[in-house]
Amino acid sequence: MKSKIGLVVGGSGSLGSQVVSVFKRNGWKILNIDVNQNDKADVNIQLSKEKKIQDQISLIHETTKSFSTNFDSIICTAGGFDMGSIREATLFEKYERLDKMNAQSALLAGHLAAHYLGEQGFICLTGAASVFEGPTNYAFAYGITKSATHALALHLSERTDIPASSTVCTILPTMIDNEANRQAMPNDDKSSWLPPEKIAELLKAWAEGENRPQNGSFAKLSYKNQCVIPEFL
Repeated sequence: MKSKIGLVVGGSGSLGSQVVSVFKRNGWKILNIDVNQNDKADVNIQLSKEKKIQDQISLIHETTKSFSTNFDSIICTAGGFDMGSIREATLFEKYERLDKMNAQSALLAGHLAAHYLGEQGFICLTGAASVFEGPTNYAFAYGITKSATHALALHLSERTDIPASSTVCTILPTMIDNEANRQAMPNDDKSSWLPPEKIAELLKAWAEGENRPQNGSFAKLSYKNQCVIPEFL
């Protein structure tokens, strides 16, 4: 049986690395695009933090095309977070950093989907439940860049430049159980935090067509009774 082919933008982070691992365990071939390599991926495109994505796009296309021109799934798990109000002197610095991590990484996934996503393909972006339900004035730059990701998903779901048979979905995690969040909130109750592996298993099922959401769906993810529960908003 022919292996399914996937692309993960951000496949070396806490969520992305689990997506790569879960998909690989289930026979997928995976291309990872990240600033760090993931040895479990079949091929890595390691981006430079210092360079603009635009300045690296030719290399991205060249390596992607050599891997496949017909992806079954493209998933963006890249992202970042920072606190700060609109009054802060560092607002623009934070915005530029988070724009590259959140909005531009999602934009890259959409751009590549427009070129390489196959028929019945699945593209998934990572938004944020707190931003979707907003406002997030305590994390202004984060909120703006995640809102841009949500807007991108709406535009992509029109399927003007991706296959008409494909599905665009955006996950809206509540709180992901990763090292950064544990360090930031050491005393919080973590029983309802989302395990990255469980999210990855859900994405794998959707990518393979199992209970796949409707095109244009936004799925708020919560964790109850050891299960990831999607609520479609």
